Amino acid sequence: MHLMKPCRSVRPNPQRGVALIVVLVLLSAVFLLAAFGARITLLGEKAARNDRDRQVAFQAAEAALNDAEIDVMGPNAATNNRVCNIHSRKVELFAEGCGNTSDTRGLCATNAPTATPLYKSIDFEDSSSSRRYVKLGEYTGRDAGFSIGNSALPAQLPRYIVETIPFNIPGSLPNAKAFLATGMGYGLNKQTQVMLQSVIFKPGQTPGC
Repeated sequence: MHLMKPCRSVRPNPQRGVALIVVLVLLSAVFLLAAFGARITLLGEKAARNDRDRQVAFQAAEAALNDAEIDVMGPNAATNNRVCNIHSRKVELFAEGCGNTSDTRGLCATNAPTATPLYKSIDFEDSSSSRRYVKLGEYTGRDAGFSIGNSALPAQLPRYIVETIPFNIPGSLPNAKAFLATGMGYGLNKQTQVMLQSVIFKPGQTPGC
């Protein structure tokens, strides 16, 4: 006589399905964190490049202002220097809308108070012989020590204009002029540009002129 054992139905273990879901969720979280970390790294690298590019452009603009000061004040040993022809009471070289000849290039007469600022009306990308800005070293010879075009250097030479502005001190030098220099500097990328301004006052003739 055989005894029959009762049959028990085998049910799937629900814990196995939950474990799979948990693993998939964890993997998704890991992938998301990895993607987020990679994006943060790329953004940080891009920000660092942009900051370096801007610093290069800033330093180039400062070099342009320094060159403009030497152009106006001296000392300047360049053969085509204009030092002796510029001071607060001698502004004949400064042309309306900025000069574009070999003697007057980049020298600009005072604009009307309501007119567009001169630095906004100058095409700093003009490469023709009639351009109205000065490249670094053009009247000082200082471009020989300024390298461009390298991966860590400005894309092109900085440039500047110099305009006359009123400089009236009661009882001293009536109708005298000061000079507002505007320098444009470029970063490693030509599209990265920094513009700076400084005021130069030269009360009289340079000694030796």
